[in-house]
Formats: sequence, C-alpha cells, structure tokens
Amino acid sequence: MTNLFDELTRLITKQGLNVYAEGEATIIHRAATKAVIPTGSTPPDEATPEQLLVRALIVMTTYEDSEDFLDWCDEFGYSASDPGHLADFKSIGEGIANFQALIGAERLSELGMLLRIGQAISLARPR
Repeated sequence: MTNLFDELTRLITKQGLNVYAEGEATIIHRAATKAVIPTGSTPPDEATPEQLLVRALIVMTTYEDSEDFLDWCDEFGYSASDPGHLADFKSIGEGIANFQALIGAERLSELGMLLRIGQAISLARPR
C-alpha cells in the first residue's frame, strides 16, 4: 500500500509546490496559483511540508464529508451563528478549488482516499 507521506513528498517535488504555514492556515503555492486552507490551529514550528499537507487534507476531507455548513459546524461543535465560522467554511471551499487547480481533482481525490485509509487502519490497530 502506498504511504501518504511518500505520495505527498512526490507530489511536492513533481509539482514544484511550495507548502508552508501562515498563522492557522496551510498555504500551497506554485507560480500564480495559491491555495489557502484554514486549519483551525497553528502548527508546530518544525512541521514539515508533508505534515502541513496532511493537516490541510484532514480539513478538506471533513469539509467534503459534511452535507452543508450546519453539518460542518456540528462536526466541530461550532456555533453556526458566528460569522467567523462561515468565513472559514467558505475559505476552505475556495482553498479546495484552488488546490484542485494546482494538482487536479482526481489527484486530490486520491490523496483524500489515502488519508481515509490511513485513518481507518490507525483506528483498527489495537492500542
């Protein structure tokens, strides 16, 4: 089975992506296209580009798995009446569209599937 981190390393190298954190957002950038994915928390200073992409993928898959804004708020315990949460929700949608423009919708779907498989395996392992 393909390792998600290995795939992300290949993606960064092959696509020439610059991945970094800016506050609570992961920035994925190449040439004139930039995807900004709000992740809800500031990553550690030593986070690698691959770790930053995993954080962004978790946010993107949760967004895509949500039926709508209210479902997304319920998932995180957010107040739907807070305009900041609506702004974040919209920013994630815009970030996903920009990331798809960078790497393609099919490739993004593959990465999301690798993330979900990894999460399922991790949950299935005895502690």
